Formats: sequence, structure tokens, C-alpha cells
Amino acid sequence: MTDPINIINLDAQPTKIVSLQPKEVLDIRFWPTDICNFNCTYCFPGSKDAVYRYPKNIETVIKNFNLLFDLYKDKHNKQKFNINLVGGGEPTMWPHFKKFCDGIRQHHDVELKVTTNGSRSLRWWEQNGLSVDKVTLSVHHEFADIDHTIKVLDFLHSSGTICTALVLMDAEYFDKCKGIIDRFQESKYPWFIEAKPIVDFEGKDSLSYTEEQKQYMKQDLKRIPDSDFVLNNMHLFRSHDSIAVYKDETIEPKRTSDYINSDTNYYKDWNCNVALENLVIIFDGTVTGSCNAELFKDYNINLFAEDFEEKFNKASFNLSTIKCPFGKCSCQPDTHITKWKF
Repeated sequence: MTDPINIINLDAQPTKIVSLQPKEVLDIRFWPTDICNFNCTYCFPGSKDAVYRYPKNIETVIKNFNLLFDLYKDKHNKQKFNINLVGGGEPTMWPHFKKFCDGIRQHHDVELKVTTNGSRSLRWWEQNGLSVDKVTLSVHHEFADIDHTIKVLDFLHSSGTICTALVLMDAEYFDKCKGIIDRFQESKYPWFIEAKPIVDFEGKDSLSYTEEQKQYMKQDLKRIPDSDFVLNNMHLFRSHDSIAVYKDETIEPKRTSDYINSDTNYYKDWNCNVALENLVIIFDGTVTGSCNAELFKDYNINLFAEDFEEKFNKASFNLSTIKCPFGKCSCQPDTHITKWKF
């Protein structure tokens, strides 16, 4: 494996990244299940092993989420909570998907998104899909039914849901993936189409792409909705995700996979604001930071626990920055968290 230190272009590497996520917003990625009906060759290890099944007591889960929201509101002035139901497991296979989505909005300002393979039936989407504000449909060339995917996205878009086809660009089958994007561009409705690189999987990582392939993905948005749709939904859009600050004090707006595509996603030992901007609730209910970074003095904070309210220590939520323990930042949302070089 290539040493990351030898990859870094120090002139291109920023010295600080400032998230454009509003300070009063907490972003949460919730992995409700590690069960999946796909078996993609590039899925990260342990993500679809069907070990944890899914949280069964939905009332407890919702109650504990609300306690977490209350703490972040009181201690860190968070007023809005953006939840992305995601995972290597397929979140729409969670039996309590709709009940969770409908119940979690009762007491706080919550925006809901699901990142899904889109394989559930059109009838399922008609019954459940409108419980979320945004849908990102990850398109995996090995298993995706393209005609079905188009039908699902057309339904969601026509119903007013912000939706994106996120095509995973497999270097080995790059032309096939480009063909899928071309097919999507023939759809009835103009939902977003985005080309996403695969990172951190041996043989299918950021180093596997040719320069021509990298150039194709550099402009990752391959289609945006019509201007009327965008103008009517401006409150849900952000054209860029962060600002990169360089050694010479110049700045540059960045979006989605810019850092990954330019090989400037190496932040080991940087100060990172993950605890205050982006949480992850993994399959067993444990609360962590992005990339499973340890954030809390009590490392057993678990939102699925029946005795969560009685056992957790509020002092554990006296959070601040952490020093990044990882050599490389491989998830797009993580690259845009506020961070700076020591």
C-alpha cells in the first residue's frame, strides 16, 4: 500500500477547512441496520454482516434520540438536527423506518435524509418515501435495476422530495458507470445526478483511477434540477460544503468530493471539530464521531439502551475539538468538518 505521506502535495494541501454547516446544526449519520440485500465488492468490511439486526424498541430509540438532542441544545446551542439514515446495511429494510421518521420530528427541528440502494418496490416508496426530506439513491452497477431506479427517483422528484442518483464510479467498470449516468439523463424528471469516487477499498480506491477518469469526476454533478425547482427549494441547498484556507491565506470554496478527488484529504493530528458538527450512531446504538472517532469520556453511550437516561453522564458531553487519529479522511461528509493543522 502506498504511503500517504508520499502522496500529499503540500502546496495543494490546505492548512484549515471551515465547514459551511450552520453552527446551530448538528449532523447525525444513523446506521439502523447492518442487513443488506446487495453484496457490492467495494462495500467496507463489517458493514453488512447481519450481526446487529436492528433496534426493536422504537419508542426507546426515539426517546433517547430526544435526550441526545436536548443535551446538544443545552450544552452546545444546537437548534436543528439533520439525520441521515445510512449504513453499509440497507436502511429501508429496517421495519421501523417510517415510525422512526414520523416520530423523531415531534419535539425538535429535524431534517431527514435516507441514503439507500433504492431497491424497495415503488409501492414501498409511495407508502414510506415521503416521510423524509431528501433521498440519495446510491447506484451500484453490480446490482442496481436502472429502470426501477429511474421510476423511484421520478416518483420522489414529482412529489417534491430533493433526490439524487449517486453513481459509484468503479474504476474497473468506469464506462459502464458512465453509461448509467447517460441513461439517467434521459429520465422524465431532472433530479440530481452525481458521480462519486470509490475510496479506501484495495483495488478500487482513489489510486485506481486514470487521469481521464479523475477529470470526469472532477465535475461531480452531472445534472441539476430545473431552475424553478432549485429556487423553490433554496432552503435545502448549499452550493459548497466548506472553505479551504491555504498557507498563503488564500481561500477556495469546496464541495462534495473535492478533497478526495484532489488527494488533499490527509489530516492526521489536525484539530477537528467532529464532536460538535457530526455524530455517527452505529449498528449497535453506540454514539461516536465520524470514522468511529472516540469522543466521550464515557465510551458506552448507547441510544438503544433501555437504561440510557439513567446511566449516561452529562459531563461526558462537555465536548471540544479532538486530534484526528486517522491518516486519511475517506468519507465525503467528514472531509468538510471544520479542522485545522496544529
